[in-house]
Formats: sequence, structure tokens, C-alpha cells
Amino acid sequence: MTNNNTPVSVTYTDAQLRNLVEEYITQQKSGFTLKGVCSYVLYWAVEDDKVAQGHSLIESNAISNADQQRVKRLLEAVVTDGRIVSVSDGTFQKR
Repeated sequence: MTNNNTPVSVTYTDAQLRNLVEEYITQQKSGFTLKGVCSYVLYWAVEDDKVAQGHSLIESNAISNADQQRVKRLLEAVVTDGRIVSVSDGTFQKR
């Protein structure tokens, strides 16, 4: 196990990442945060062996800033679709 508290990059394609984001949104009963979505992505990246370092077991509390921005862009696309509302920076509500 790697003891690494620095953010990790995930190797999901944009389509795979969008699927994870969609799954997360579907599971939420009300509001959620960007941080919550990113934590969900990190959890599944470790489970699916989709971390850039190639480690199957890691200790990290965040995905990389670039991947956080990818998630944020996906959430903004879902906002544009009208399925969720951006309440404040990093906070979203289901419609």
C-alpha cells in the first residue's frame, strides 16, 4: 500500500467518468458537493485500478486538480441539461 496524501490522477475516459458522475447523482436524495463527487470517483478509481500510478491500493484523499476540473465540467453539462442546479460554488441540488 502506498502512503500518499497527494492527489492522484485517474485514467477514466471522459465517457467512463461521466457514467460515474451520473451514477453518483442518481444515488443522491438531495444536494451534494463537488468534493463528494470527486471522493466517489476516487473510490471507484481505486476499486477499478484506474489510478495513474498503477497501484491497486493507495491512500489518498483527493483526485488531481485536472481530474477535479473534468468532474466539474461534467457537472456543469448536467446543469445545462437542467437535471441539477448549481446552488453555490461546488454545491448542487437535484431538480
